[in-house]
Amino acid sequence: MKNLLFFICFLSTFLGFTQNRFTKIVNDNQFKTTKNQLLDFISYDFSPVILGLNTNQTYGVIDTHFKRIHVKITNVQKDSVQPNLYHIKGKSMVGRALESFKGTLTLHTIKETYPIVLDNETVSLPTAYEGVLFGNYTFYEPKNNIHSGYFEGTYQGMFQITEENNVFYNDLALGKPNYFNNAFIGYWIDYETKIAKICKWADYRVPDVPLEFDHGVERFLPDEKFNQKGWKTYNDAYLNNNFKAKEAEDNWWWK
Repeated sequence: MKNLLFFICFLSTFLGFTQNRFTKIVNDNQFKTTKNQLLDFISYDFSPVILGLNTNQTYGVIDTHFKRIHVKITNVQKDSVQPNLYHIKGKSMVGRALESFKGTLTLHTIKETYPIVLDNETVSLPTAYEGVLFGNYTFYEPKNNIHSGYFEGTYQGMFQITEENNVFYNDLALGKPNYFNNAFIGYWIDYETKIAKICKWADYRVPDVPLEFDHGVERFLPDEKFNQKGWKTYNDAYLNNNFKAKEAEDNWWWK
Protein backbone atom coordinates (compact mmCIF):
# COMPACT_ATOMS: atom_id res chain seq x y z
CA MET A 1 0.00 0.00 0.00
CA LYS A 2 2.80 2.39 0.91
CA ASN A 3 4.59 1.73 -2.39
CA LEU A 4 1.36 2.26 -4.34
CA LEU A 5 0.75 5.59 -2.59
CA PHE A 6 4.31 6.67 -3.29
CA PHE A 7 3.98 5.77 -6.99
CA ILE A 8 0.70 7.66 -7.39
CA CYS A 9 2.16 10.77 -5.77
CA PHE A 10 5.31 10.50 -7.90
CA LEU A 11 3.33 10.10 -11.12
CA SER A 12 1.05 13.04 -10.40
CA THR A 13 4.03 15.21 -9.55
CA PHE A 14 5.87 14.19 -12.71
CA LEU A 15 2.91 14.95 -14.94
CA GLY A 16 2.30 18.29 -13.26
CA PHE A 17 5.86 19.61 -13.24
CA THR A 18 7.59 18.26 -16.34
CA GLN A 19 9.49 21.54 -16.80
CA ASN A 20 11.21 21.49 -13.42
CA ARG A 21 14.82 22.66 -13.26
CA PHE A 22 17.74 21.38 -11.20
CA THR A 23 16.60 17.74 -11.23
CA LYS A 24 20.24 16.56 -11.50
CA ILE A 25 23.32 17.94 -9.80
CA VAL A 26 25.31 17.28 -12.99
CA ASN A 27 24.19 16.93 -16.60
CA ASP A 28 24.45 13.54 -18.32
CA ASN A 29 27.23 14.77 -20.59
CA GLN A 30 29.42 15.44 -17.54
CA PHE A 31 29.71 11.76 -16.72
CA LYS A 32 32.98 10.23 -17.82
CA THR A 33 31.47 6.73 -17.88
CA THR A 34 28.09 5.04 -17.61
CA LYS A 35 29.59 2.28 -15.48
CA ASN A 36 28.42 1.91 -11.89
CA GLN A 37 31.62 2.01 -9.84
CA LEU A 38 30.04 1.45 -6.42
CA LEU A 39 32.00 -1.75 -5.77
CA ASP A 40 35.27 -0.01 -6.68
CA PHE A 41 34.74 2.54 -3.91
CA ILE A 42 32.70 0.53 -1.40
CA SER A 43 35.49 0.69 1.20
CA TYR A 44 35.59 4.50 1.21
CA ASP A 45 33.75 6.45 3.87
CA PHE A 46 31.49 9.05 2.23
CA SER A 47 30.20 10.43 5.53
CA PRO A 48 31.87 13.85 4.98
CA VAL A 49 30.02 14.21 1.68
CA ILE A 50 26.58 13.31 3.03
CA LEU A 51 27.12 15.48 6.12
CA GLY A 52 27.79 18.49 3.91
CA LEU A 53 29.52 21.74 4.71
CA ASN A 54 29.33 23.53 8.04
CA THR A 55 26.97 26.19 6.72
CA ASN A 56 23.33 27.24 6.84
CA GLN A 57 22.68 27.27 3.10
CA THR A 58 20.51 24.20 2.69
CA TYR A 59 17.16 25.16 1.13
CA GLY A 60 14.03 23.08 0.87
CA VAL A 61 10.30 23.02 0.23
CA ILE A 62 7.45 20.89 1.51
CA ASP A 63 4.02 20.46 -0.13
CA THR A 64 2.98 21.77 -3.54
CA HIS A 65 2.88 25.46 -2.52
CA PHE A 66 6.66 25.67 -1.97
CA LYS A 67 6.44 26.15 1.79
CA ARG A 68 9.91 26.48 3.22
CA ILE A 69 11.46 23.67 5.22
CA HIS A 70 14.87 23.91 6.89
CA VAL A 71 16.79 20.63 6.99
CA LYS A 72 20.19 19.90 8.50
CA ILE A 73 22.02 16.58 8.59
CA THR A 74 23.87 16.65 11.93
CA ASN A 75 25.52 13.23 12.10
CA VAL A 76 26.51 10.53 9.60
CA GLN A 77 28.01 7.13 10.43
CA LYS A 78 29.04 4.44 7.95
CA ASP A 79 27.66 1.02 8.90
CA SER A 80 30.30 -1.42 10.16
CA VAL A 81 28.73 -4.43 8.39
CA GLN A 82 26.92 -3.14 5.28
CA PRO A 83 29.46 -0.81 3.60
CA ASN A 84 26.99 1.09 1.41
CA LEU A 85 24.67 1.87 4.34
CA TYR A 86 24.89 5.11 6.33
CA HIS A 87 23.13 5.97 9.59
CA ILE A 88 21.80 9.52 9.59
CA LYS A 89 20.65 11.95 12.27
CA GLY A 90 19.29 15.41 11.59
CA LYS A 91 16.77 18.13 12.30
CA SER A 92 14.08 19.90 10.32
CA MET A 93 12.10 23.07 10.92
CA VAL A 94 8.91 24.37 9.30
CA GLY A 95 7.98 27.80 10.60
CA ARG A 96 8.92 27.56 14.27
CA ALA A 97 8.19 23.83 14.55
CA LEU A 98 11.51 22.07 15.18
CA GLU A 99 11.74 18.30 14.80
CA SER A 100 14.48 15.67 14.90
CA PHE A 101 14.80 12.63 12.67
CA LYS A 102 17.01 9.61 12.20
CA GLY A 103 17.25 6.86 9.62
CA THR A 104 19.41 5.47 6.86
CA LEU A 105 20.78 6.31 3.45
CA THR A 106 21.78 3.46 1.12
CA LEU A 107 24.14 4.13 -1.77
CA HIS A 108 23.39 2.13 -4.92
CA THR A 109 25.47 3.85 -7.62
CA ILE A 110 28.70 5.80 -8.04
CA LYS A 111 29.62 7.37 -11.38
CA GLU A 112 32.77 9.23 -12.36
CA THR A 113 32.51 12.74 -13.78
CA TYR A 114 34.91 14.83 -15.81
CA PRO A 115 37.09 17.11 -13.65
CA ILE A 116 35.65 20.53 -12.93
CA VAL A 117 37.67 23.22 -14.71
CA LEU A 118 38.81 25.89 -12.26
CA ASP A 119 39.87 29.45 -12.91
CA ASN A 120 43.42 30.58 -12.22
CA GLU A 121 42.56 32.09 -8.84
CA THR A 122 40.91 28.99 -7.40
CA VAL A 123 42.91 26.98 -4.87
CA SER A 124 42.03 23.35 -4.16
CA LEU A 125 43.61 20.07 -3.13
CA PRO A 126 44.97 17.95 -6.00
CA THR A 127 42.06 15.75 -7.10
CA ALA A 128 42.45 12.19 -8.35
CA TYR A 129 38.77 11.38 -8.85
CA GLU A 130 35.48 13.28 -9.05
CA GLY A 131 32.10 11.60 -9.04
CA VAL A 132 28.48 11.47 -7.95
CA LEU A 133 26.84 9.34 -5.28
CA PHE A 134 23.30 8.05 -5.85
CA GLY A 135 21.17 6.53 -3.13
CA ASN A 136 17.83 6.15 -1.35
CA TYR A 137 16.95 7.47 2.08
CA THR A 138 14.32 7.02 4.78
CA PHE A 139 14.41 9.33 7.80
CA TYR A 140 11.96 8.87 10.69
CA GLU A 141 10.64 11.50 13.08
CA PRO A 142 9.63 10.38 16.61
CA LYS A 143 6.23 8.65 16.44
CA ASN A 144 4.94 10.06 19.73
CA ASN A 145 4.84 13.65 18.44
CA ILE A 146 1.77 15.36 16.95
CA HIS A 147 1.76 15.62 13.14
CA SER A 148 4.93 13.56 12.73
CA GLY A 149 6.00 11.37 9.85
CA TYR A 150 8.98 10.24 7.79
CA PHE A 151 11.02 11.42 4.81
CA GLU A 152 11.61 9.10 1.86
CA GLY A 153 13.23 9.61 -1.52
CA THR A 154 16.39 9.68 -3.62
CA TYR A 155 19.80 11.25 -2.96
CA GLN A 156 22.53 12.71 -5.20
CA GLY A 157 25.85 14.06 -3.93
CA MET A 158 29.05 15.23 -5.64
CA PHE A 159 32.37 14.20 -4.11
CA GLN A 160 36.07 14.31 -4.82
CA ILE A 161 38.94 12.04 -3.80
CA THR A 162 42.35 13.67 -3.45
CA GLU A 163 45.69 12.27 -4.52
CA GLU A 164 46.21 11.42 -0.85
CA ASN A 165 43.07 9.22 -1.05
CA ASN A 166 40.89 11.41 1.17
CA VAL A 167 37.18 11.91 0.47
CA PHE A 168 35.71 15.43 0.36
CA TYR A 169 32.42 17.13 -0.41
CA ASN A 170 32.87 18.58 -3.90
CA ASP A 171 32.36 22.34 -3.86
CA LEU A 172 34.83 23.11 -6.67
CA ALA A 173 32.00 24.54 -8.80
CA LEU A 174 30.48 26.56 -5.96
CA GLY A 175 31.03 29.88 -7.75
CA LYS A 176 29.50 28.69 -11.01
CA PRO A 177 25.84 29.31 -12.01
CA ASN A 178 23.32 26.56 -11.21
CA TYR A 179 25.59 24.81 -8.69
CA PHE A 180 23.90 22.77 -5.98
CA ASN A 181 24.85 19.64 -4.09
CA ASN A 182 23.53 16.98 -1.70
CA ALA A 183 20.06 16.84 -3.23
CA PHE A 184 17.31 14.97 -1.38
CA ILE A 185 14.21 14.62 -3.57
CA GLY A 186 11.13 12.81 -2.29
CA TYR A 187 8.23 13.02 0.13
CA TRP A 188 7.28 13.51 3.74
CA ILE A 189 4.57 11.01 4.76
CA ASP A 190 2.33 11.54 7.80
CA TYR A 191 2.32 8.52 10.13
CA GLU A 192 -1.37 8.84 11.01
CA THR A 193 -3.07 10.05 7.82
CA LYS A 194 -0.61 8.42 5.38
CA ILE A 195 -0.81 11.62 3.30
CA ALA A 196 2.38 12.18 1.30
CA LYS A 197 3.68 15.72 0.71
CA ILE A 198 6.37 16.61 -1.79
CA CYS A 199 9.55 17.40 0.15
CA LYS A 200 12.95 18.21 -1.34
CA TRP A 201 16.07 20.05 -0.29
CA ALA A 202 19.70 20.59 -1.29
CA ASP A 203 22.72 22.74 -0.54
CA TYR A 204 22.60 26.17 -2.18
CA ARG A 205 19.42 25.56 -4.19
CA VAL A 206 16.04 23.82 -3.92
CA PRO A 207 16.21 20.90 -6.37
CA ASP A 208 13.56 19.86 -8.89
CA VAL A 209 11.43 23.04 -8.90
CA PRO A 210 9.85 25.10 -11.71
CA LEU A 211 10.94 28.53 -12.96
CA GLU A 212 7.75 29.89 -11.40
CA PHE A 213 9.31 29.35 -7.96
CA ASP A 214 13.05 29.79 -8.50
CA HIS A 215 13.90 32.24 -11.29
CA GLY A 216 17.48 32.80 -10.21
CA VAL A 217 20.40 32.33 -12.57
CA GLU A 218 23.61 33.05 -10.67
CA ARG A 219 22.08 31.91 -7.39
CA PHE A 220 18.89 30.57 -5.85
CA LEU A 221 16.16 33.23 -5.98
CA PRO A 222 12.60 32.31 -4.92
CA ASP A 223 9.88 34.52 -6.38
CA GLU A 224 8.65 37.13 -3.90
CA LYS A 225 5.06 35.93 -4.30
CA PHE A 226 6.13 32.99 -2.09
CA ASN A 227 7.38 35.24 0.72
CA GLN A 228 4.47 34.26 2.97
CA LYS A 229 5.46 30.61 2.58
CA GLY A 230 8.62 31.24 4.59
CA TRP A 231 10.85 32.93 2.00
CA LYS A 232 10.54 36.57 3.08
CA THR A 233 13.63 36.52 5.29
CA TYR A 234 15.69 34.99 2.49
CA ASN A 235 14.58 37.60 -0.06
CA ASP A 236 15.04 40.42 2.43
CA ALA A 237 18.59 39.19 3.05
CA TYR A 238 19.80 38.47 -0.47
CA LEU A 239 17.49 40.53 -2.69
CA ASN A 240 17.06 43.60 -0.50
CA ASN A 241 20.38 43.41 1.43
CA ASN A 242 18.70 43.62 4.83
CA PHE A 243 21.33 43.12 7.55
CA LYS A 244 18.98 41.70 10.21
CA ALA A 245 17.49 39.28 7.70
CA LYS A 246 21.00 38.17 6.73
CA GLU A 247 21.76 37.49 10.39
CA ALA A 248 18.59 35.41 10.63
CA GLU A 249 19.53 33.42 7.51
CA ASP A 250 22.99 32.74 8.95
CA ASN A 251 21.59 31.54 12.29
CA TRP A 252 22.45 27.93 13.14
CA TRP A 253 18.88 27.02 14.12
CA TRP A 254 19.67 23.33 14.65
CA LYS A 255 22.08 23.96 17.56
